Amino acid sequence: MTRFPEADARMFNKKICMSCYARNAQRATRCRKCGYDGLRPKAKESRKK
Repeated sequence: MTRFPEADARMFNKKICMSCYARNAQRATRCRKCGYDGLRPKAKESRKK
């Protein structure tokens, strides 16, 4: 089932903390939960083997 662009934007336009895995806003520079600076964008493709 295909998703529409608005749904993709809501799901994937986030940053993930590499320390505690909290979801943060796209514009965040620090984690809202633990204060860690290492944020990565949420993966848009699955990591299948």
